Amino acid sequence: MTPQKQPSPVPHTDDPHPHTDDPHAAIDSGAAVSPVVRRRVLAAELRELRRAAGLTHVDVARRLGWQQGKVSKIEGAKQGIGVDAVIALAEVCHAGAEQRDRLVELAHAARGRAWWEGFGDVLASGELTSVGLEAEADSLRVFVAETVPALLRTDAYARIVEGAAGWSNRSGMERRLELMLHRRTRMLATGGAEVEVVLSESAVRRRVGGAEVMGEQLEHLAELGRNGRIELRFLPFDAGAVPASGSFTVLGFQRVAHPDLVVLPDLHDCTCLEDPGAVEAYRTAAGALAEQALLPADSCARLRDMARDYRAEVREAVG
Repeated sequence: MTPQKQPSPVPHTDDPHPHTDDPHAAIDSGAAVSPVVRRRVLAAELRELRRAAGLTHVDVARRLGWQQGKVSKIEGAKQGIGVDAVIALAEVCHAGAEQRDRLVELAHAARGRAWWEGFGDVLASGELTSVGLEAEADSLRVFVAETVPALLRTDAYARIVEGAAGWSNRSGMERRLELMLHRRTRMLATGGAEVEVVLSESAVRRRVGGAEVMGEQLEHLAELGRNGRIELRFLPFDAGAVPASGSFTVLGFQRVAHPDLVVLPDLHDCTCLEDPGAVEAYRTAAGALAEQALLPADSCARLRDMARDYRAEVREAVG
């Protein structure tokens, strides 16, 4: 019996960013591309391909001359992978030509350099990942417990929040604000993700800065809700008990084969939850919070009334 031909060992050159392909060039027509998302999609497809071929990590590593742990790292999106390595994996796992080409296309997109990677000096690793995931999400369902979320902040409000979080260094704060502007511009642009926000009353009652800062911030929120780019709902204190005590965001994906996930912010970073049961629990909570909150039109009216009160306070102080 003739032995099955084995592919030649692949060089260990898996730098995830060896070239400068435009990260915003779409694989799927009209869809924004995030290297973070494509890297994860590629990892999942390679894992399923190996399983369908009936091979173990050890089998693949032996045939390619790799260390045993390398395959599991690639499949967990913990290690970048070069195009040549993807082709070799496709050959070992008996992928058809169409599937191989799809994997190669994903590999090119996964190796692009995204705009947010330039902010690694002011973002923790979890934040970098969450911004990358957000960039290609089709929907964001946000619950805000204590402060207005970064995507919806005015510059004055954001400066005070960032200062309270420890960004007293001027250059660091300016970089964080620049990042916020990039995220806000892209996310709120026409054709961007669907954004639904439930804003707890505690988030807008907490006085960040003076009355002028708060008035400007609440007017900004009301205008965002009024123009219809986001669906904004105000959750008043008298809504009673709620199914969540902290802020969270559910990221939904429809145009790319990536599972929905939940982003939980903490003091200086954030955590991504991917367990399907946990994601479903947060999705259910988001729906319940939206039901308890005011309708969008009523929410905008309430925010305008509160902004008017802050403006009156400013006039009284200077009068």
